[in-house]
Amino acid sequence: MAKYDTINEVMDTLYESISGPPGGQDWERDREIYHPRALITRTRIEQDKPVAYTFNFDEFVEATVPMLEGRSFYEIEIGRKTDVFGQIAHVFSTYEARETPRHPEIQFRGVNMVHLWNDGSRWWIMSIIWDNERESVVLPKEWLNK
Repeated sequence: MAKYDTINEVMDTLYESISGPPGGQDWERDREIYHPRALITRTRIEQDKPVAYTFNFDEFVEATVPMLEGRSFYEIEIGRKTDVFGQIAHVFSTYEARETPRHPEIQFRGVNMVHLWNDGSRWWIMSIIWDNERESVVLPKEWLNK
């Protein structure tokens, strides 16, 4: 297990562990960055209404594995803004999804809002919520520079 003594290490692990060829996600490595009581919230629009699905880590994996089954999926960070105060941090991390890391077609883009806590020895994700770009919601240009 990595030390996770920097926010960069946590964020790199977030993207690396969810990405890969079909079945290539590293769920055990992903689990390492989430506090045992962390909340993971997926948002989307269903029937023209915003909805949010909140999971603990195991529920998130159970809901996500079928969505990625048979798919090559790479989520790539393209921008980040981090604010730290004492032992807490807030990260806005913009991303794009591609079939492979260098595939010319972007499947979608969005932003992860990540709240982290440092327990004195390492950083933990305490909560994460995300939303994807769509016709009426476009990422600001200043959020696209890593």
